[in-house]
Amino acid sequence: MSDDYERQVVDAFLAPQPEQDPYVKAAADQMEAARIRNENGTGRNPSLGLYWSQEEKDADQRHREKMLEETRLLAQAKATEAQVKAGGAVNQDAGFEFRVPRDVLRKVSPQPYAFDEVPLSIATFAYHYSQATGHDPSGAIVSAVTAAASVIDDGYKLVVRPESNWTVSARQWSFLCGEPSTAKSPSIRAATGHIKHMHNVRFQEWLNNNDGVSKMDRSPIPALYTSDSTVPALADALIANERGLLMLTEEMSSWIGAIDSSNKGDAAKNRGDWLQLRDGGPRQINRVERGAMLVPNWGVSVLAACTPGGLAKQMKEMPEDGLIQRFIPCILAAPNLDAAGDARAAMTTWGRCLEAAWGLTTSLYPRHLALSAEARALFDKEVRAINELVIATEGFSPAYASHLGKHPGMLAEVALVFHVFGQHNGDPGMEVGEGAMRYAIRYLRKARRHAHALYTSILSSAPAFELASALARSIVASEVVLTTIGRDWMTQHCQMFKKADNETRLAAVQILEDADWLSAQTHVKVYAGWPRGYSVHPQVFNIFAREGEQWRARRAAVRDAIGESA
Repeated sequence: MSDDYERQVVDAFLAPQPEQDPYVKAAADQMEAARIRNENGTGRNPSLGLYWSQEEKDADQRHREKMLEETRLLAQAKATEAQVKAGGAVNQDAGFEFRVPRDVLRKVSPQPYAFDEVPLSIATFAYHYSQATGHDPSGAIVSAVTAAASVIDDGYKLVVRPESNWTVSARQWSFLCGEPSTAKSPSIRAATGHIKHMHNVRFQEWLNNNDGVSKMDRSPIPALYTSDSTVPALADALIANERGLLMLTEEMSSWIGAIDSSNKGDAAKNRGDWLQLRDGGPRQINRVERGAMLVPNWGVSVLAACTPGGLAKQMKEMPEDGLIQRFIPCILAAPNLDAAGDARAAMTTWGRCLEAAWGLTTSLYPRHLALSAEARALFDKEVRAINELVIATEGFSPAYASHLGKHPGMLAEVALVFHVFGQHNGDPGMEVGEGAMRYAIRYLRKARRHAHALYTSILSSAPAFELASALARSIVASEVVLTTIGRDWMTQHCQMFKKADNETRLAAVQILEDADWLSAQTHVKVYAGWPRGYSVHPQVFNIFAREGEQWRARRAAVRDAIGESA
C-alpha cells in the first residue's frame, strides 16, 4: 500500500461513520491484519507504528526521543538567551540543586590500610598484632611491607618493560605519621624485630669467624639494617652488603633535618647521595679525605616515623627536591582502647617468613623475573590510570602529583614483594602473576588516599584546597542564608581569598564547584575569566549547620578578644 492510501485508511478508520459502512469495515480489517503482522515481526509501517522487527522499532523510538530532547533543549536555550538579554543570571548546571554537596570542611582522614590489600603472610601478622594491641592496623601493614622488601636481595629483580630495560628491585621507602598516642614506634619494632635478630646472629657469627684475624684479612661485616645516617658510614656498609639494607629511623624529622635543613657540613653536600638511595644501582663517591669509592648497589629501604606537626615544620625548611615524594605515607588513626588478643604466635610466624624470603632470594648472581600476561595487562591499565590522575592533579597540588608520578615504579616494586611473600610453597617461579599484581594495585590505591591526606592537609602543599575549605567556612558562617555570591563577596568575607593570587582563587572556586557547593552563573559580561555570580547550593546551610555555628562562635570570640585588648 502507498503512504497516501494508508493515511486515508487511518483517517477513514478514525472518522465517526457508521460501523456498517463497508469502507470502514475494510479499513478496520486491514489495521487488524497489520497489527498481527507487526507482532509477528513481518509487517512494517512507521507511520502506523508498524516495523519489520523489534530492533527497528526500538531504533525509531530512540530517534523520536532524541528529537524530543533536542526540541526541549532548543526551547531551554531560547529561554536562557531571553533571560540573559534581560540582564538576569542563570545556572549552567540544571541538576545542581538535586545533588548533595560534599564535605570540604573536615580534615581528610584516609581509610586504614586493609588486610585484603596484602598477601596472607603479611595480613596475618598485622591482624593479630592490631587485635592484641589496639593499634591502627595500617602501621603494622605498611611496616611489614617495608620490612619484607628489605630482606629481598636487590639482585632479585622484576623486568617491568623488556623493551626499555626497565627493571626494579623490591625497595620501599615508607613512613608512619601520627600523634604520639598512635604507637608508631611499637608498630615498626614489631614488624622489624626479627630483622634485628637476624642481623645480630650474623654479626655474632662474623665476630666468631674473624676472631684473631688481622684487619686486612677479615671478611666484610654483614648487616641487615642500620640507623646511621652519614654517607661515609652507609657507603662502607653497602660495599660489604651489596644486596641492600633497611634503614630504621624512628624520628624522621631529625633524619630529614640532618640531610637537608642545613647549608653547612656534609649533609647538605650529599643530598644527591641520599636521593639516589631510593633508586639503587652503582654509585661512585669521591671525597677529599677518604678518596674515591665505588658502591656496587647504592640502595636501601627506609622505614621511619614522624608526627604531623614535626613533619610539616621540617618540610617548610627543606628544598623541593622530591625527597618526601619518594615515600609511601601511612596516616595513623587513634588506637582502640578495648583491644584483646595474643600476637606472639603470629609474630613468630612472621619472623619465619622474613627468614624464608631472605634465603629464597639470596644469590651470587642477579635473577630477573617477568610479568605474566595477565599481570602485565593489569599493570598497564593501572599505570594509564595513574598517569591520567597525575595530569588531573598537577595544576592544584603539584607535590601530590609529583608523588603520584612515582607510583608506576612503586607498583612494580610492591608487586615483586607480594610475589615473594605470596603463597607459592617455597617456589615462586620466574613470573610475577596476576594475584600479586592485584594486591599491589589495591595497596597502592590505598596509599594514594593517604598521600592525598598528607599533601592536601598535613603538609599544606595544596593552597587551592586550603582556600576552598576557608571559602566554604566563610559561606556556612554567614549570618544569613546565601543564595548567590560573587568574587566581591568572597574577597570581603574570606581573608585567605583576599590574599591569594588569581590562579589559586580560580582553582579553589573550581573545587567548590566540583564539590557541588557552588554553580557558576552566566551573564552578559564575564570579567577576567570570572562569572558575575555563583549560585550557592541551598542545602549547605542545613548539612553543615554545626560547622557554621562553630565558626560564627569563633569569629565572635576573636572580636571580643580584639575589643578587650584594644
